[in-house]
Amino acid sequence: MYYGRKKGIIIAIVVVIILIALAIAGTFVVLKTDLFKSNETLFWKYMNNAMEKTSFTQNTQLEDIEKLKVQNPYTTEGELIFNSTNEEQNDVLEKFKLITSSQTDKTENYSHFSTKLNYANDTLFNFDYAENDDVYAIKSDEIVSVYLGVKNENLNVLMQKLGIDNTKIIPEEGSTLNILELFKNSDEELKHIGETYYQVILDNISKENYSKEKNAIIVKDEVSYTTTAYRLDLTENEISNLVVKMLETLKTDSITLNFIATKAKALNLNEQFTTIDGIVEMIDELIEEASEQEYVDTSFVVYNYDGETIATEIIFKNTQKITISGDNQILNIALENLTEDAEYNMINIKLLNQATSLQTNMVLDINVDDEYGFSINITNIGTATDGSIQTDINVSFSQENETIEAIYTQTTEFVDEIEDKVVLDETNCAILNDYSKEQLDILMNALIEQTLNVYAEKIEIIGMNNSTGDIDITNIEANEEGTEIDNNTTEE
Repeated sequence: MYYGRKKGIIIAIVVVIILIALAIAGTFVVLKTDLFKSNETLFWKYMNNAMEKTSFTQNTQLEDIEKLKVQNPYTTEGELIFNSTNEEQNDVLEKFKLITSSQTDKTENYSHFSTKLNYANDTLFNFDYAENDDVYAIKSDEIVSVYLGVKNENLNVLMQKLGIDNTKIIPEEGSTLNILELFKNSDEELKHIGETYYQVILDNISKENYSKEKNAIIVKDEVSYTTTAYRLDLTENEISNLVVKMLETLKTDSITLNFIATKAKALNLNEQFTTIDGIVEMIDELIEEASEQEYVDTSFVVYNYDGETIATEIIFKNTQKITISGDNQILNIALENLTEDAEYNMINIKLLNQATSLQTNMVLDINVDDEYGFSINITNIGTATDGSIQTDINVSFSQENETIEAIYTQTTEFVDEIEDKVVLDETNCAILNDYSKEQLDILMNALIEQTLNVYAEKIEIIGMNNSTGDIDITNIEANEEGTEIDNNTTEE
C-alpha cells in the first residue's frame, strides 16, 4: 500500500511538472523560437492558451483567512444535518445531527476539537481530539476514560512496538502542516520548470508528430463550432521514452528537486520525500519501471476558434477521451468511455470557483450518464478583517429521482486568546510512547473489544423503533464506562 502511495506521489509530481511546462510553453515559443507558423508552434501556443483559460483566478479572501489563522487564535462552531427526498429515509436521517466545536492557536501549537452525534436530540456518540505542543491525543468517553496521546518523538520506535514495520510513512519529528507554503511559488522557479521540461518535450518529440485539421467541428454547451484543430500524436513507445527523459532530467535538476522537497515539507511528509537523496532514489525506481509500464497511444488536440482555444481533448486510443474547457471561473471535464461493455458512457465534471474579497463560492458537480449525480457546494462569507467567517457546505448524492443531502454550517471567530484550554498532562492523558510492546498489545486489544461493543450497541439502538417511529433511547445511560488507563504506567 505504501509503495503505491509513494509511486502515486511521484507520478503526481511529474504530472505537475508537465502541466507547468504546458502553461509556460506558449510564452516560451513566442520568446525563444522563430517557428511561428509550424504545427508544432501553433499547437503549443493554443495549448498554453487552454491552460490559461482553465486556471482559476487568485482567491485573496481565502489566502487572507489562512494567513490570519497562522497568526491569531480562533474558534469554530458547526452543525451537520441530513435529509432525503425519500420520505422513509428522511424520517430517519432528519433525526441525526452532528455538532462540532474547536479551538485553535497555531502560535502556541494548541488545538482542541470535539464532536458529538445526536439522534432525536440525545447524544449517541462523542469524540475529542487535542493537541498541545508536541502531543496529539484522542478520546471517546464510552471507549476510553482518558486521552490517548502520541508524543512527536521516537515515532519509528512507537510504530514498531505497534507492529508497523514500514516506518517510512512517519512524518519527521517536529514537522507541521503548512498549507500556505504550497502556494508560494516564485516566478523564477516556475519559469525554470516550464522552460526546462518544455525543452525536454521538444527534444524528444518529432515535428512529424504534430498535425493540423481545418474545419474541425466541436460542440460546446450544445453549440457547434467550426474550428482549426492542432494535434499531437504519441505512440506508447514515445510516451515511455518521454517519461524516462523527463525523469532523468529531474534527477539532475537541483532547482526543481528543491521545489519538490519544499512542497513535501509543507505537506508534513518524511525525509523520503523532503530530501534530495530520497527523491532521487524514488526517481531511479520509476526510471527502472518505465520500460515495463504499459502505456497507450495518446493524442492531444487543441481547438482554435477565432484565436482562442475553445476546448482541449486527450484521446487514449480505443479506451477513453477527455474533453476540457473553461473560462477562469468554470472548468468542465467530460470523460467519454470508448470501450465496449463499459461501466459508464459519459462522466461530466464541472468545477466552479467564483471568488471576491468578500465571498467565495466553490462547486463540484459530477454526473454519470444522467443516472447518478454527486455535488459539493462550499460558500465562505466574510473577511479576515471582519474577524468572522460563515462557511456553508452542501453535499448531495442523487440516483434516479432520489437525493440525499448533508448540510454543514460553521462559524469561525478570531479571538484575542482562547479560554478554558484542554491541557494534556499525566492526569488526563496516557502517552503511548511510554508503554512497552506488551502493554500496548493489551491496550489495543481492550480498545478494539470496547469499540466493537459500543458499535454493536449503537447499531441496535438505532434499529429499535417504537410505535411512533421514534427510537427508544430511555435505556441509554452514561454508565458505559470506557477502557480504564493507568496513566502512570511507563516502559521499563
